[in-house]
Amino acid sequence: FAMGDNTLLVTYHPVTLEHQSAEQQMKALLKALDDFGDCQFLFTLPNADAGGRVIIECIREFVRAHPGRAYAFPSLGQLRYLSALQFVKAVIGNSSSGIIEVPYFGKPTVNIGDRQKGRIRPGSVIDVKPSAPAITAGIRKALSPAFEKKCRTVHSPYGKGEAAKKILEIIRKAGKLHSVKKHFFDLI
Repeated sequence: FAMGDNTLLVTYHPVTLEHQSAEQQMKALLKALDDFGDCQFLFTLPNADAGGRVIIECIREFVRAHPGRAYAFPSLGQLRYLSALQFVKAVIGNSSSGIIEVPYFGKPTVNIGDRQKGRIRPGSVIDVKPSAPAITAGIRKALSPAFEKKCRTVHSPYGKGEAAKKILEIIRKAGKLHSVKKHFFDLI
């Protein structure tokens, strides 16, 4: 699989507490993707929640119907996934990675439905309802030159990756804690 200039990474997990079934939602997503004939699609398969199997079958059927344009992998693993993000045009689906990791790469995310409801979002995330017209509109916005440009300068509300350094500084400043009643001895 060689990623082209218009590759979209798609990760969609079942939402167990939604009114629509996982199959209905996935079919709406796939119908929207059909509107983007000049794009390639890199799917990562969903988690093991209820409804995952039907989503996997929908994805496999889509991949069979779009040879050379659509590819599905059970998992890319962390390194391959993060490496792929630098080459894709946008991320489509409802995975937390679209809100947390993707903004660090300056890429747009089309977040479908309520699975990530309540999470803080950077300006690179476009929230859409799980309907084909809404998803299509979200993808069109994500692929627009103006939005792509905006995404390159978005700052993530999740920090800059320096949490461990800050925690270590606080521990060093606090010094040895004297309020511990129990004493421990290293045997080695």
